[in-house]
Amino acid sequence: MKESFDLIVIGAGPGGSTLAALMAKKGRKVLVVDKNPRAGGRMLTVRKHGFSYEMFPINGVPARNSLFEEVSRRLDLEEELQPVLPKKVGVLYYEDSAGKLNRWVMGSSPWGLMTALGVRLWKPLSLIRTFRALKEMATLPPAEIEKLYDISAMQYFKRFEPLPEGIRTYILASFGEGAFEMPSDHTSAAEMLKLFQAAQKNGGGRYYRGGIGTVFEAYTRRVEELGGKVLMNTRVDHINFRKGAACGVTTEDGQKFDAPIVVSNAGLRQTVLKLAGKKHFSEEYLSWCRNLEHNLACAGFRYFLDAPVLEYPMYIYYPEGCVAPYKEFEDMASGLIKPAHSYIYLGTTSLYPDTAPPGKQLVYACMSCIADPELDISPYLEYVEKRVRKIMPELFDHISHTETFGPGNVAGIGTDIVLPGQGGESYGLALSTGQSGPAQPGHLSPVAGLYFVGCDAGGSGLGTHQALDSAVKLAALLE
Repeated sequence: MKESFDLIVIGAGPGGSTLAALMAKKGRKVLVVDKNPRAGGRMLTVRKHGFSYEMFPINGVPARNSLFEEVSRRLDLEEELQPVLPKKVGVLYYEDSAGKLNRWVMGSSPWGLMTALGVRLWKPLSLIRTFRALKEMATLPPAEIEKLYDISAMQYFKRFEPLPEGIRTYILASFGEGAFEMPSDHTSAAEMLKLFQAAQKNGGGRYYRGGIGTVFEAYTRRVEELGGKVLMNTRVDHINFRKGAACGVTTEDGQKFDAPIVVSNAGLRQTVLKLAGKKHFSEEYLSWCRNLEHNLACAGFRYFLDAPVLEYPMYIYYPEGCVAPYKEFEDMASGLIKPAHSYIYLGTTSLYPDTAPPGKQLVYACMSCIADPELDISPYLEYVEKRVRKIMPELFDHISHTETFGPGNVAGIGTDIVLPGQGGESYGLALSTGQSGPAQPGHLSPVAGLYFVGCDAGGSGLGTHQALDSAVKLAALLE
């Protein structure tokens, strides 16, 4: 006989595990099915060689007063899942057109930031324009921000020009590909401004003891403690339908489960084109689905060090001119140009408790790239290593072993590949112009009983916080 539930959640990523735990807390009998060995999706925590780490870098924004703490309170997990915040978030490196490298410790003197970014303090007009731009970004009312979903971050910034190139580079690279893994000519200005204000108010750098994945592992444990069921290392083969409505799932090993509500955290396109099947949707909906825009991926290194080299969790390298349009990333992927002046993230989570053996450190170094799993990442690795050697040469004296990562690693733990050139994206669907705010894909599918959750559905914010926002909103909808 089939086992029956009130709700089935496909995927225990940040959105799926959060929704499942919230619904179990409301008294629903919940089943969670996930292909990975533990919860977290793309942000599951790997435990190897005494290290606990994620496959890719993470920066928790906001650091304080986040949805993570609200959800943990609802689930009675706030004592277990207390955030760990760094005293100093990191360091900014800005390389000007002459090759001079300037350094600024984040959170220190704002005048130091201006100097590092090449702002001439003796040129009052330049300073006035800079502070005018930063003030508007920090104080623009929500009602005005809501009007900017269809304006790109790059378009929005043009209203302040001419600005010092360093300021333009810092803002657009940080809140484009740096945060949303999307070039600033595609990133929604509204989402950029909301994140900018959240970071200004509540900071960044939130993490958890033992890794961010421990949060989602705790959420799935709570599902079981509240009478639900969690199946890890189990793939859903397809969603079942009865009289045109979703009614359960069948796993690849033949298990069948019934529920009047099926929620997918496996990706909107993956759910429609693969798990549900095209016959349940109109041609218009399928065309819309195929044309949705996903974000970029990242390619780089995990360096395992025999000594703690990095003093801060995050080091960001901005060469002048690194604000690249989407077309430039396409040209890099096709081999027309090589990476030559891109933004680079260098960072470690080993400064947080229970993440590394004593005296050792794991360091990420990476840049953004097109999300095609077939992408040749060797030119990106060459560029990243060359730049890291410039900003932190001492790191290479302490490498015990190295791992590389790119879009080809993502589909194994993230969303499956269902379309050409797709599968390596860092989050899922992009918060881009024409695809955010009122135009953003929501929780509801055209099929009764089938819903979406996670970064592909109705959430706002950065990465994992966006996924939790989606889960909280869908939990309220399903009450």
